[in-house]
Amino acid sequence: MTGRAGGRHVRRWGILAFAVVMGIPAITSAGDVKLDGYLECRKPGFMIIDGQRVRTTSRTRLQGSGKARNAATIPLGYEIKGTGSRRSDGTITALSIEARPNRTEMFENQVLQSTAQAEQAYLKASQVYETGRDGKQVVVGALHDSGPQVERARAIVDRLLPSYVSPMKVRVYVVDNDEWNAMAMANFSIYVFSGLMDDLDDDELAVVLGHEITHATYEHSRRQAVKGMAGGLAGAIVSAGAQLLDSPLARTAVQGAAVLGSTTFSNAYSREYEDQADRVGLRYVYEAGYDYHKAPRLWRRFAKKYGDSDKVTNFFFGDHSLSSKRAQALEREIANNYRDPAKDPPTHSTSMTPPTK
Repeated sequence: MTGRAGGRHVRRWGILAFAVVMGIPAITSAGDVKLDGYLECRKPGFMIIDGQRVRTTSRTRLQGSGKARNAATIPLGYEIKGTGSRRSDGTITALSIEARPNRTEMFENQVLQSTAQAEQAYLKASQVYETGRDGKQVVVGALHDSGPQVERARAIVDRLLPSYVSPMKVRVYVVDNDEWNAMAMANFSIYVFSGLMDDLDDDELAVVLGHEITHATYEHSRRQAVKGMAGGLAGAIVSAGAQLLDSPLARTAVQGAAVLGSTTFSNAYSREYEDQADRVGLRYVYEAGYDYHKAPRLWRRFAKKYGDSDKVTNFFFGDHSLSSKRAQALEREIANNYRDPAKDPPTHSTSMTPPTK
């Protein structure tokens, strides 16, 4: 590792990857909530869609494709788009639901291939690299695939994973770097900085990892590529580790993935996807039995460490007080969905069911 050089490079961007505000409405006007996620599980009286508790009524309009004939027959794992209104108890009454199977979509295979190439590059070098704006490569940190820190991170990841992601599909690595950062690639290779491991307890680490895992489970790299947003956000970032690959074709693939924001710690997803990663990630934390109440306090710790008015973050997300906005949004999410665990007891083990491909 090249001293603090790698740390300085990722500090500026790492906070951007994790630090955004959520826009979960707490009002109950008709149609004020949009749903765009998966039917993750069913509980007595409601469904979990996009991390939210959703109820249907005889007035809920259902459309879509596949096997669903009514709300009760929508297979678990289907993609759901819809609208609804927030009830006083925090649940959402669905006004309309569009359900369809989760199929392989545009760019999905390319992103998976590219992230696999990047992972192999890191493993070959036993290091993680990024390329700065000056075109020079910096070492982010040495890569570890075994040891006590890896085992600890692995145990937390396994508790957080939705059931449709087999633990056999997931690799967990620790990167020697004092900064607070983590990343889950589209191919479910997960990278955690040692700074997080040293400074956060298991509940706090679960909040960060739940957020990052959601980027993979909800295919945010592929979705962002389709929307044409990633090129603008990551245009200044060249492929992480691309030059470590021997094959020109492989280098091209990894560089393409970096443009998609899928192989770099400094990626910046759209605000929409960061919001969703917070929302669904908190659901993973809750269902796994970790202390979800620590999420707002964790953001205040991030703000204390990195400051409350980071210019890069504010460039993308406005000039509000980021720590207070983040904490308020997380507290609102907890009030909307987790105010009474007796009515929605956590499973203490993952209970999500796979999207059907």
